[in-house]
Amino acid sequence: MRSRNSLIKASTFGVLLVPAFAFAQGTSSQGPMSHLGIKGSYNEYSSDSDISQIDDSEERMPTVGAFYNFGNKLTSQSGFIYQAGIEANYGEKDDNEVREARGEIDLGLRAPLDNNFSADFIVGAGYDWSRFEPDAGGGLETRVTNESPFAKLGLGLNHHGQTVTTRFEAGTRYSMGGETKFRVEDVGSETLDMQDKANPYAELTLLWNNRENAMPISASLYYERTNYELEDAEQLTANTKLESDEVGLKLGMMF
Repeated sequence: MRSRNSLIKASTFGVLLVPAFAFAQGTSSQGPMSHLGIKGSYNEYSSDSDISQIDDSEERMPTVGAFYNFGNKLTSQSGFIYQAGIEANYGEKDDNEVREARGEIDLGLRAPLDNNFSADFIVGAGYDWSRFEPDAGGGLETRVTNESPFAKLGLGLNHHGQTVTTRFEAGTRYSMGGETKFRVEDVGSETLDMQDKANPYAELTLLWNNRENAMPISASLYYERTNYELEDAEQLTANTKLESDEVGLKLGMMF
């Protein structure tokens, strides 16, 4: 219930911003486009817990996935910008598995700095879901599932070239009202509230062939850090923490 209330508040906040940003929409903005692609990443998961099966564990795992976005965040040159998207990842290595999914919406303003440069101010909201199943050893199945709505704040810098647009964005996703479910075979399970956390991210994107009658293609290099900590630790999950560092590459096309 707490997660739903937080997500509703964040989504309502984003919706209320639409009219305000719409008044500032520039006439030089290009229309929205679909952005579809694949992604691959290298992830490092580290956990610390009083549970012996997952205490001081560290796993390095590659993941693959796909994404889809719709909006004008990559195509607009000034004014009101927006983007809605979904993405999913899957990774498996040495009996360790991870599944991740995210839905997200961004709203912002893009202001020209000169003929070729512009700056962005972005707010957003979304929902993260992940499931981590480490190889705990001893034949015990261990599963950690995290669900969290988040609010987003970011800044962007764009260079608009004749055939290439370069964009850098950095900011934070602030998780709030999240829940974690720990399940250890033959031990038990608990569902507990997570602490609200700021999770930094950065992304560098190159968009080629953004000319009339040409299909644009893109490549992005990104980094994300996610921290999971519990508000109240019961006996099963006492002093349990999980951190994720992800570095990845996205390849996509716009249509």
